[in-house]
Amino acid sequence: MFRILFDGVEAGRSALENGDPPMGCAEGAFLPAPDFAALCARLAPEPDGDPAIQRRTGFTVATEDGASVPCLDAVIFSFDVGDGREHHVDVIGIAADDYERLFPGRCAAHEAEMRGEG
Repeated sequence: MFRILFDGVEAGRSALENGDPPMGCAEGAFLPAPDFAALCARLAPEPDGDPAIQRRTGFTVATEDGASVPCLDAVIFSFDVGDGREHHVDVIGIAADDYERLFPGRCAAHEAEMRGEG
């Protein structure tokens, strides 16, 4: 699991189970920390083009042991699914060397898929 932080405080976690290695993006379900609602109350969402989606930027990412994950930004999307809210996180701008270190084998799997082997 990766820690998603805002101003050094953990907002939640994600396995970042999906991604696009050539684009340096990783994404996944976001599991909010208990104080995430309070954070959302003071961090206004940015326009997304879809009024049903709340998008908040400016998050950082760390590994489970606290090592910083170099990236351009981490964005949390929140949306109503009828019986509650779901959250998703997109981490953008991860350098290729860091991507392979953080997600071993994901680059090779993507390349194999592009060659029609997956």
